[in-house]
Amino acid sequence: MSRKTGSISIREKKRRRAGYSLIAPACLVLLVIFFVPLVYAFAISISDSDAIINNSFKFVGLKNYFSVMTNSKFLAALGHTCFFVLTTITLEFIIGFVVALLLYREVAGSRVFRLIFAVPLMVAPVVSGLQWRWLFADQYGIINALMNKLGLEAPLWFTQVSTSWVTIIVANLWLATPFVILVLLAGLGGLSEELNEAASIDGANRTQTFFHIILPQLKPTILIILVIRLTDAFRIYDLVYILTGGGPGGGTEVLSTFIYKRIFSDWKFGQGSAAAFLVMLIICVLSFLCNKWMSEEE
Repeated sequence: MSRKTGSISIREKKRRRAGYSLIAPACLVLLVIFFVPLVYAFAISISDSDAIINNSFKFVGLKNYFSVMTNSKFLAALGHTCFFVLTTITLEFIIGFVVALLLYREVAGSRVFRLIFAVPLMVAPVVSGLQWRWLFADQYGIINALMNKLGLEAPLWFTQVSTSWVTIIVANLWLATPFVILVLLAGLGGLSEELNEAASIDGANRTQTFFHIILPQLKPTILIILVIRLTDAFRIYDLVYILTGGGPGGGTEVLSTFIYKRIFSDWKFGQGSAAAFLVMLIICVLSFLCNKWMSEEE
């Protein structure tokens, strides 16, 4: 019996060694393309900005971090990013729930609409930003042309902060809401029909059924969407850079565009790297809180 146990133990050790040897190349590649640049960027964040140009390391401690945290442009970009995240995620969930419930009830053409809603997921954010910039163009954009035909005064979308935010949020909704819709559809497909039928027999209307039966069952799905969309929305760059470039007057500057300009326009490599690590820290904290909330709900 002991020999058998010993032989099983040896076989298990060989199996584990084989498994480690199979994942070792992937881990090595991950180490090279992720951790090495991460360590290098952290080294830049605690060194003088001229260190990159002069190819010499000059330790300055947390000076760059304090400079960034007291920078008015960084604080403004942080506020703009939080505004964008709250606005877009709220709208994504509202639109996503409405569309997902309609498609879940198998209305006419629901299968075709599911395919249509999946199309934006295949479009790169840069391409999406370019197409929406053309659509919102002042002189030849189709949106302004349609508004003029309806007798509405078409605004100059990219000349004011408020209308510039409209273009960014609309473009992001077109790009990100399909993901919310499809995941919610998957969650709705796993609901218990017995609970819905029981609620209907007890006289519950559609609103009561949604808030007391459907929504509680969808909490794990909602939390998964929230974690993914929160981290993704917080690091938005492509749409803002293509549509407004952070303008007008820095009114749509977000953290990612601030970091880009700090490094490649102002040549403040140390402060730019420090800002990037602060953003990464914020995203990690938000992800941790969402994951903790998710584990508590489960």
